[in-house]
Amino acid sequence: MSKQEKNNQVAEEKKKRFFLKVGVWVFSVLILSFWLFTLVHSFNNTTISVGQTIDADTAAWQADLNQTIDIIRNEMVDKTSVASNTPAVSQDFLEKMNANLEEQVAASETAPIVEENITDKSRATITPEELISDLQKRLPELASSSCPEFIDCMPSIGEAKPCVIPPGCENITQIAY
Repeated sequence: MSKQEKNNQVAEEKKKRFFLKVGVWVFSVLILSFWLFTLVHSFNNTTISVGQTIDADTAAWQADLNQTIDIIRNEMVDKTSVASNTPAVSQDFLEKMNANLEEQVAASETAPIVEENITDKSRATITPEELISDLQKRLPELASSSCPEFIDCMPSIGEAKPCVIPPGCENITQIAY
């Protein structure tokens, strides 16, 4: 192959690449312009149809609200004009409730008040030390060392460990993360 033929092949290859690049650019511009054209028209169509549906929905909602308000007003007018004519069932129910309430009030007035075993010290004047000693007398298991000092709740691989403080050890046991 001669030098002239090689130069011709290189020139033809450059020509082919140039036409390929131009073709890709033209095709890309055509696709982009077509997409923008349809996008603009789709937004215009959407805003028109959405505006119409919003108006229709608003009108339907307003009509429904007006109908509901009219029904409520009519029922209120009916109830105020017929307030003295309550049904016998509801009247009987109200009378039974009133009688039951009067019985409970009478029973609570006649029942003797049971005095608790209250010392001369009021509950509000007990000091915290007295309260702790009283609790230790009542709950000997709290005073003992049966509660763990801490519970290990660190994440681990394998079976999950329960991180629950035993009952009665809430103020003694701490959770370690």
